[in-house]
Amino acid sequence: MKNHCRLLTPLVLLMLLAACTSDSLRKPDVESSSEINARLGLAYMQQGYLEIALERLQRAIEQDPQQVTAHHYIAELYRQLKSPDDASVHYQLALQLTPEDFSLHNNYGVFLCEQKDYEAAEKSFLMAISTAPIYKPRHEFYENLAQCMMQSIDYTKAEKYFRIVLETHPRMPVTLYQMARLTFEAKKYLRARAFFQRFTEVSTQTAETLWLGIQIERQLGDERTAGEYIRQLKTNFPLATETVTLMESE
Repeated sequence: MKNHCRLLTPLVLLMLLAACTSDSLRKPDVESSSEINARLGLAYMQQGYLEIALERLQRAIEQDPQQVTAHHYIAELYRQLKSPDDASVHYQLALQLTPEDFSLHNNYGVFLCEQKDYEAAEKSFLMAISTAPIYKPRHEFYENLAQCMMQSIDYTKAEKYFRIVLETHPRMPVTLYQMARLTFEAKKYLRARAFFQRFTEVSTQTAETLWLGIQIERQLGDERTAGEYIRQLKTNFPLATETVTLMESE
């Protein structure tokens, strides 16, 4: 199965980082040089100037080795630069300095999942959930955790965490799509259709989602609905891998 995930793309990670910047950098006195460089490093990261961002963040850490935001940001930067060893060092340093930072645990969980350390990733996501303040919705962390369990091929845990998401947020597109996939793979085709229909109510179709819809309706013997999905697939995604596969099978 393909991984149709929103497992915290770099953009979402940076949004989370930016969200915690105001709290972590706001102080009653004037910002230190280290704090200023950390904030500038994040800004350069968001604009795609990664070399300049790295210089600023390294300078921030030289100025203050205890600057947690700089360690957090540079860990994310090293993650983008495909330097996992360096990223791991700074994630762990940041966690030593702020062991109850929920956004840091979440981002570290994403990193660990990318490194295929699924057991540690699960623990990190659960820490994000347990340390998040009451006002912070936890469904996004559960969704990230569930998708990580999908990557680990632990579909039982994935379904468990996706269902937790739906208990409080029943219109989450990624979760609904993944539940349609899970129930389809389990040969529970009517349930798969129900989840897929709920997904179509809250999200636009892609070639991948239409392909799943086709497979579900064919299993249920509904050629009319399958034909409508086929028409959309051919019309909207003529060059997609799924369309090519469909054409070859006809």
